[in-house]
Amino acid sequence: MTNPDRLLTLALKPVYQVVFAAGISIILTLFDALFPVNNDFLEVNAGPWIVTTAMVLLFIITNTVVVLRIKELLPYWIQSIICFVALLAFSYGWSFLISGKHIDEVGSFRWIWMVLFMVYLVFFVIARSMKTIVDFAIRQDNKLRGEE
Repeated sequence: MTNPDRLLTLALKPVYQVVFAAGISIILTLFDALFPVNNDFLEVNAGPWIVTTAMVLLFIITNTVVVLRIKELLPYWIQSIICFVALLAFSYGWSFLISGKHIDEVGSFRWIWMVLFMVYLVFFVIARSMKTIVDFAIRQDNKLRGEE
């Protein structure tokens, strides 16, 4: 059986978060390639782009929630940005390889990715601000109780 503390330690590293998101992307896009769906709502071969975009969003949410548990933010933030850009590059290449279509040929995914990048930065700033405020409140509470 796996130790829960070890799993939490793995989840705290952006590299493992990216590997998880990329792995799920590979599995789901291969599943989508085996069972293609053609309808009037989506472009043909848009499945890989949808899946990888969803996994980028999953990385954004996980990465910004984990910020609340991190002690030193600057190294984590730098690793997170590098991993995010690497995930975008991987997602683009993998989706292009599987679908055979450029990001502009499938729909408005270029704009969605730009919005996701801005959302990532905003979420990260909000999470960091929340952590700073809570840490300040805890320090003030400890001073009032005379524990510091």
